[in-house]
Amino acid sequence: MKSLQEKIKNAMVAVLRESFDLSQTELTFSQPAERKFGDLSTTLAFVLAKKTQSKPFLVAGELAAKLTGKLDAIEEIRVAGGGFLNFYLRRDDYLKYLWQNLEKPLPAKGEKVIVEHTSINPNKSAHIGHLRNSCLGDILARSCRFLGYEVEVQNYIDDTGIQVADVVWGLLHYQKMDLDGIKKISGLAAYLWDLYAEVNQLFAGNDDLARQRRDVHKKIEEKIDPEYQACRYIAEQVLLDHIRTMEQIGIHYDLLARESDVIALDFFKAAAAEMTARNVMTRSTDPEKKDCLVIHYDRENIEKIIVRSNGTITYVGKDIAYNLWKFNLLPRDFCYRLFHTYPDGHAIYMTQSEPARQTRPFGRGQKVYNVIDVRQSYLQNLIAQVLAQLGHPGPSANFIHFSYEMVALTPACVREMGLKLEAGEENKPYIEVSGRKGRAVKADELIAQLNEKSLREIQSRNPALAEAEALPLARTIAVAALRYFMVKFNLNTVIAFDFKEALNFEGDSGPYLQYTMVRLNSILKKSTAAGLEAERVPGSMQRLEAREKELYWEMILNLSLLETQVEFALQNHELSSLAAYAYGLCQKFNHYYHLFPVLAEKDADIRNLRLSLIRIFKNKVEKLLAVMGIAIPDRM
Repeated sequence: MKSLQEKIKNAMVAVLRESFDLSQTELTFSQPAERKFGDLSTTLAFVLAKKTQSKPFLVAGELAAKLTGKLDAIEEIRVAGGGFLNFYLRRDDYLKYLWQNLEKPLPAKGEKVIVEHTSINPNKSAHIGHLRNSCLGDILARSCRFLGYEVEVQNYIDDTGIQVADVVWGLLHYQKMDLDGIKKISGLAAYLWDLYAEVNQLFAGNDDLARQRRDVHKKIEEKIDPEYQACRYIAEQVLLDHIRTMEQIGIHYDLLARESDVIALDFFKAAAAEMTARNVMTRSTDPEKKDCLVIHYDRENIEKIIVRSNGTITYVGKDIAYNLWKFNLLPRDFCYRLFHTYPDGHAIYMTQSEPARQTRPFGRGQKVYNVIDVRQSYLQNLIAQVLAQLGHPGPSANFIHFSYEMVALTPACVREMGLKLEAGEENKPYIEVSGRKGRAVKADELIAQLNEKSLREIQSRNPALAEAEALPLARTIAVAALRYFMVKFNLNTVIAFDFKEALNFEGDSGPYLQYTMVRLNSILKKSTAAGLEAERVPGSMQRLEAREKELYWEMILNLSLLETQVEFALQNHELSSLAAYAYGLCQKFNHYYHLFPVLAEKDADIRNLRLSLIRIFKNKVEKLLAVMGIAIPDRM
């Protein structure tokens, strides 16, 4: 279904096209803060005035004159504020359109989007910081699917990196195990959590051990056993642990792309040939980078080493090749094998370098989102630059770094997770964590704590509830609490996780959204049981008294903006706007229902209007919560 805003936009473009050089992307709507300024507003006059070197107020007047009477959904158009164009909608017509098109899906975009997220080094358990990446990436992917894009979720596995070499050295050379011994370790990912921190302390300042570490890394890259076989086993087992962790919070993947396969299939060799031919990659003239191949990074006017003097490829070079493949710009492809199947039947495939009988339609995206923290901005900008230098302006523009800041803990959360606060940390706004330093929180432990605290809250509210029913309910609420907390903050904000804030049933939280929907569903169940009218087309809002009429219209208008809000979140890289939108809607509903109960209303037409609002709310907010990955429980 096209939203009514989209229909209005299309009609406006059709009317104005003959008089103005206008594209649909230049025409955007916002909702005025005060209703006296209209139901929808646009700054189109400012955009066109800049093009035509005119005054926005005059352009707005011309637009209003051309559009008046040409848009069926619009009752009145006014010019305000030096050039704003404000639209006043035909409210009853708008309500009926929304009601009659509730179940119609958005049309397919005909465009494939690749979202890469999580991408944890397969050397230990996932930690709390990884949860923000995965939650953001998953909501990003769900947003794209909701809007009609074909979406492929990829998880890049750095299975040949130095972090994996650290634990391979630790197991084989420090703890003197062999592969059979490693296979006997129960809970390998958790075991490696402590080992990784321990060996990094050993490496610090010890040149001999640092040399041994480099030797192990080289053997892994050159496929020399026992280091190589140990690395393959460890990486896959830890990866399975990561998949199970993320599955607990509703996160799935389509493809696991391994760095070892990027190397084995000579992806970089193909990329290097093109970069060299176009002088994008050249030999450095800097004596300190003798015999290194580099790319000049224009934004900072520096050279970035792509191939070291000993011939080894930096991670930047591998990443360039991998992202060229995503856009189908590389004369290479992976082989694939089935790696894991979720309970719902969804399959994850993994790349491989060995020939396979079947190929899979992976890659070939028109747009690529890489969900990587803000510290990687430099690398992501460099890749976009290289795409443009290789003659691919479209992919360069559609290569999107979806960046975010780190996750920390409040002092209270540090104590609750059994970690020690150092001197002076009690009054800090947040405590930074580090897996390398051994001071971090495993994702599994955080989720387990959330489940436990959620269960206690449920049992305090419902003492008679059997544990068999309370446990899955608690898990559903815990997932909502975690996912909402990870997305509700601005991406440029360092967030400090706090159990009390995340599980607040009455504040800006996932459980509050769930509570609102449980309350709403209860009303609908009771209305159905009472045989009350609820299915017919809503009547006129003129039947409502003035105060209710304005609140009712405000909710209808806000609910109708669902598609616009999701598009805004994508275009502005700010998924927190979805959380704010959901929270605002639920606040408005609870306020409205407190003032105007449904089932006790005697007037059938007014009761039907209220029930219609509830059904519209249910339809829109269920879709919004699905985008956010939040399930609606049967009770709270």
